[in-house]
Parts: sequence; structure tokens; C-alpha cells
Amino acid sequence: RTHTGQCNNKRNAYWGASNNPFVRWRAAQYENDFSTPMGWNSNRMYNGYRLPPVRQVSNDVMRTSNTQVTDPLYSHMLVVWGQYIDHDIDFTPQSLSTSTFQGLTDCKTTCKNESPCFPMQVPSNDPRISTASCLPFFRSAAVCGTGETSTLFHKLQPREQINAVTSFVDASTVYGSTDSLNRRLRDMSNEDGLMKVNTMFKDGTWDYLPFDPNNPCVQDQFDASGVNIPCFHAGDGRVSEHLTLSAIHTIWVREHNRIARVLKAMNPHWSGEILYQEARKIVGAYHQIVHWKYGVGSSYLLCGAVHISRKPHYCRSYTVLEYVPKIIGPEGVNMMGSYAGYDASVNPSVSNVFATAAFRFGHATIAPQFRRLDENFNDHPQFPSILLHDAFFSPWRMIRQGGMDPILRGLLTTFISYGFVFSTFKNVRTAKLLFKNVRHFVALDLASLNLQRGRDHALPLYNDWREECGFRRANNFSDLAGEIKDKALRDKLERLYGHPGNVDLWLAGLSEDLMNGSRTGPVFTCLLARQFKFLRDGDRFYYENPGVFSSQQLASLNKLSFARVLCDNSGLTKVQSDLFMLRDVNQFVDCSNIPMLDLTPWREDPTGEVFFVGSCGMPPSISNGGRKKCGNDVSYYCMMGYQLVGAQVVQCTGTAFTSIP
Repeated sequence: RTHTGQCNNKRNAYWGASNNPFVRWRAAQYENDFSTPMGWNSNRMYNGYRLPPVRQVSNDVMRTSNTQVTDPLYSHMLVVWGQYIDHDIDFTPQSLSTSTFQGLTDCKTTCKNESPCFPMQVPSNDPRISTASCLPFFRSAAVCGTGETSTLFHKLQPREQINAVTSFVDASTVYGSTDSLNRRLRDMSNEDGLMKVNTMFKDGTWDYLPFDPNNPCVQDQFDASGVNIPCFHAGDGRVSEHLTLSAIHTIWVREHNRIARVLKAMNPHWSGEILYQEARKIVGAYHQIVHWKYGVGSSYLLCGAVHISRKPHYCRSYTVLEYVPKIIGPEGVNMMGSYAGYDASVNPSVSNVFATAAFRFGHATIAPQFRRLDENFNDHPQFPSILLHDAFFSPWRMIRQGGMDPILRGLLTTFISYGFVFSTFKNVRTAKLLFKNVRHFVALDLASLNLQRGRDHALPLYNDWREECGFRRANNFSDLAGEIKDKALRDKLERLYGHPGNVDLWLAGLSEDLMNGSRTGPVFTCLLARQFKFLRDGDRFYYENPGVFSSQQLASLNKLSFARVLCDNSGLTKVQSDLFMLRDVNQFVDCSNIPMLDLTPWREDPTGEVFFVGSCGMPPSISNGGRKKCGNDVSYYCMMGYQLVGAQVVQCTGTAFTSIP
């Protein structure tokens, strides 16, 4: 697997690769058909109505409330994993320019629509903002040659946006999506195959992520030491957005180094490159297992219709293990279908609608504050809970305030919300998150940002996605009663938008009633299930694809759980067996009772060269590469910079090997 994702698909080398366009499942809808977003011209009519300013929508539909309504089923770890995995598969860079292309006007000061500036207008009666007439917004960077007329092809080239990271679930959050970044993250000072760690501070005996000296973060204003704490350095540049996100990044770098050390002890003849690549391959498989894994057993799932205006109720059903099945529920899992092997005809590239709307459903599940707990899972006496915005870009709070374990304990025991009620999000700063962006010292509105980003990316509006997912187009708001049962909410949407075909997808998706056993409504479930299926089936290196791992290795990996990873890389001694399920601390299990990863199937003959496989004898060697014995199979690999020609896994059949690469 390349770090850029290139050549995953041998016939379409750039499918899923970093720094390539998002794919579209429906044609872009720009006001001028190729570049200006909907809402650019405030007098433009859609289905006989003007589109409401996004800030007005946020104020009218998504007002915050001090009433916190929580989900009794899931822990906040589910939310943070969703954000983490989102950063693994998509990142939309903003325009490199912060000034208008026509002049030198700064986008942070203008209220005019002049690319790349697309400011969010503030209503005159705004309840929170009285000193500004707009909030700044920078358009996403465009793919070169799009959003302009083409003299070469004599046609319009609609503006497209860039996915700067690999689309694959490949732990690019750990290893980066470019070779140059990867080289900066690796410890090349020895032959141990390790990732770099922090050389200034330790979390007890545990390592922190290294710092990025070129990326300043918020500092402790009361610290008199004069020691600067920069942002962390990781495979994804958003690592320091929030302390909880930084914690998950740290866990996986620790796990990579733990595995590399075990592999080195088992196979001392392996080079640093082999150790790195094998540990990376295992960690990548971990990410896929935590993300997709599901099975049979017993657990609690939503039962019956879930109304926005009341809490969900639950019934006993089958186990959903790890992330995806909890989000899209049994119907979404059925849409994905069972894994049938790699399909080279499937494009795994992340879609614009997934990255810009559907997977942003998680913004409606953010807790208003996060807890920090002591070793007894009580509120930490020295480092109490802090508000969400106080944890933005603040690594110093981890370094100087008790380390990572209190943060992890809080994630495991904090409720999440399950959507929003009419006019009110379920907790103080959820899907309308009017937060203090401490990096830029300006109040921003997350709901408005999401709505404006959808228009910037020319996402078709709600009716088109209903049609895409097999639902009837709505001619009036009564037609939405099957998906949005709350009449008061439908009436509110009608007063704002006038026609159901005008509603922004992100808002409409959040407004839908949750499907049974899921965290999303029908349209978002459809879109998420499709994308997750494409990411799985279109990845040649998906861990279950035959030949990626030997049968013995696969059996070992399938015993793995996220809980075990946490136990192996933190000071926690007891956790839930399923970290995403909320459990009373009395129901936590000791880490000693959670199965460990058995790396024995990765053991190679100590000589590294002379080993025999069944009755076939010693398998031939290859230049610029090596081989490993896995039962009656031999797995071949190449050194960095070389590509294997032929089969990766060779089997001993009778007295001869199958074709040697």
C-alpha cells in the first residue's frame, strides 16, 4: 500500500489517492452552472423562493439550549472515533488565498461575495451577534482547471473540490498521505521501524506525539516557565483540533511502536523497513476492524419509530461490534452487503456529498464539555471537566494537566446526544456549535459553516438525494411526514425554505427520524452505507481480501478489539469490552481478561533465508525484496521504491510452489 493511495487500483491508479477530486454521485448545482454557489445571488429564486441565509437557518432551527438530552446507549468514544476516521478518509483544503482575486480585500473583513470570499450574512436581529454584519467564510480550494470555461474542450468545467488525503481506511492519520510527510514522521535513526515520539515530555512511562515546531497552538496563559507547547505532529494536520482527538492519534502511534518492537524481538533479522511496513499493515487492519467489524450475539438496539421530540427506546437484538453497524444500523448493514472480495470496478474515492454533508451528522452528537476522571473514574480532583472550546488546539492541557488517561476515562463514561428536537439541539453546543475558535479568536457557527460549505461545494438539495436513495420527490412539506414526523419542525422548515426541494441536505438529513438501530435517518443511512461499501470493496488491501494476510494472521486479527488497543497503550486497567457502548464502571472488565493480539503467525525462521515449506522445500528468493513463511504459504514483499510483479502469496501444492513473483 503506497502512502499516497496511488496504484491501489491497477487500472485506475488515482482512484482513492490523495490530492485528487472528490467524486460526485449527482451533478454539481452551481448558480451559473460551473462556479458560483447557490445563495451567491441573494435574489435568485429556487422553486419560487429565495434560499435563506445560513445564519438565519442556524438561528431559527438550531438554537442552542441548556437542556442536555443524552443517549443512554453509546459513549462519547463513538463520536471521537467518527471524527478520527473522517480525518483518515477526507480533508478539504481551503483556498490558498485569503484575499479577493479581484483586489486585495481580506476575506476576514469583507461582506461581499468575491471569490474566494463567500461570507455568511448575519441577520439584523441576530440574537448573539450585534457588532458584525457577516461571518467570514473561505471557499474550498478548486481542482486546477475547474470552475472556469475551457477553450480546449469548448465547454464549462464545473468547479470541483480536492480531497487532500487518501480515501482508504488506511491509518493515514498515523502515517500521512504523502511520502514527504511520512519521512518526517518516521524515526529513521535506527533499524527498529518506529514512529517518532516526543523528546521533551513523557506521559509517565508512555510516549506523547512529537511536536510540530512550525505549527503554534494555544498556550497556558498562567504558565511562567516560558516553555512553548506547539501543536502535535501526526499523519493528519488536524490532530490538535481537540484533546480527545489528539488522544486517539497518540494511542495508534504507541501501538505501532509496540508492535514494531514485538516483531523485532521475534524476527531480529528483519530490517527497519520491513518492521515498519509490517507494523503499519497491522495497524491499518486494526483501523478497518474497528471501523467495519460486526457479528452475532446480543446487545441493545433502537426499536420502533424514533420521534425527534422524545427519547429513543430500545429492545434486545444482535451485537453490533465497533463503529459502522452502530451508525447505519441493520438496514444500512444490509445495504452494504457481505464482503465478497476486492472489486476492481468499484471506485473507493470519497464522494463530495459524504464528506460535506452525510458524514457530518456527527456534529449533532458533540458533548458540550468533556470529563477528566481519576483512576477510580471519579471527577478528577485537580483537573476538572472543561468546556469543549477550551480543549481546541490546546496540547498543553494534556502535557501539563494529568496526561492522557483522565481524558480517555472521560470518553468512556460520557453520554452522547442522539439528534435534535424542534428548534433546540440536544445539548448546549451540538449541531449548532457557536464556538470560540481559539486559533483565530472569532466566534463561528458550526451549523452555518456546514450549510455554507454544502452550497460552496454545489451539493444538490434534499429532493435530489431523496430521489438518489429511492424515495419519492417531495412536492410539499406534508410529503416529508414519513421521514420527518415532527410537524412543528416541518412547519419551521417550510417558513424558512418555502419548498422541500430547497432544503439544504445537511439540515434535512439531521431532521429525519433515526432508522431502527441507527444514528441516522433514511437518506444519510443510504449515503453512508454506499460510501462505506465502496471504501471496503474498492480497497485492494482491505484486510479480509484473500492474500493480504495469511489465514493464521487473519484469525489472530479477528480476535482484536479496540478495547485491547486501549489497554495496551494507556494506563487504564479496566474498560468496556466494547468502547463505544456506555456501561456502568462496575460493568467494566479488567484488561487482563480482554484477548491480546497473538503475533506468532508473523514469526519467521530465525535465519530469514533458509526455511522449508511442506514438501516443496525452500521457496526461491527475489531481488530487492524478501519473503516470509506463513504456514504452507509464502508471502513476498518489496523494499520501498519497488513494486512486486506477480502473486504476493505463493502456496505449496504437492511438491511445487505456485508461480513465483
